[in-house]
Amino acid sequence: MGSPDTMSSATDDLTAHELQVCGLYTHDVDGRIRLVNEPGGGIAPRFYFARTSSGNLWRVRHDLPDAMVHALERLAGQERVSDDLDAPPDNMAAFIAVLQDGEFAPLVKRGPAYRFPATLPRHDEPIRITRSNSDLLREMPAYRRDIDEAFEEREPRFAIVEDGIAVSICNTVRLTDRSAEAGVDTLEGYRGRGYAPQVVAAWAHAVRAAGRIPFYSTSRDNFASQSVARKLGLIHYASYVSIV
Repeated sequence: MGSPDTMSSATDDLTAHELQVCGLYTHDVDGRIRLVNEPGGGIAPRFYFARTSSGNLWRVRHDLPDAMVHALERLAGQERVSDDLDAPPDNMAAFIAVLQDGEFAPLVKRGPAYRFPATLPRHDEPIRITRSNSDLLREMPAYRRDIDEAFEEREPRFAIVEDGIAVSICNTVRLTDRSAEAGVDTLEGYRGRGYAPQVVAAWAHAVRAAGRIPFYSTSRDNFASQSVARKLGLIHYASYVSIV
């Protein structure tokens, strides 16, 4: 199988997203999801469904009752394959009904998933963040804590430094032997300056140099994150629904 970075045919999109989902969640021997694949990751959603133009895939959490699993898998198997990645699943309401638990409606999250094109820009501004220069993250305490507690799991990290501090950063939020998922953040006072695409591009180059495939995903209402993807020319190849 070729790298998803060089895949040009839609028939490869489903395989690429299977690889991305393996990075998003830990799986048991039966292929059911268990935990969010990150240091200290919480429990996985009860149901995950994704559409690509070459096929659909879904995952159920390991602790769901068999009857619920069978109902969800039956509905998922009925979903049409479509190029309209922005459309919700035809059986969205039915998925939610199966997962309804008492008076509280299940929490639904939707969004696009991206893979990176073969060519990405290179910039001189981003620098690699390591233990030795982690003091640059003093205005980003969550990322400084990541270095202290989960150094290797968040590698690589690239930031733009301005006014003596890191103001925009991209690091790894999900990692496997074959893939890595990007996480990006910019301090509020430094947004709108084009920093996020630069650090994401630097991160992706480093991920590829380490022999892994970079991926990027976001939520449907995170327009700033989607703008980063557009500026980099990332390929919107899948859309997902996760239901907690």
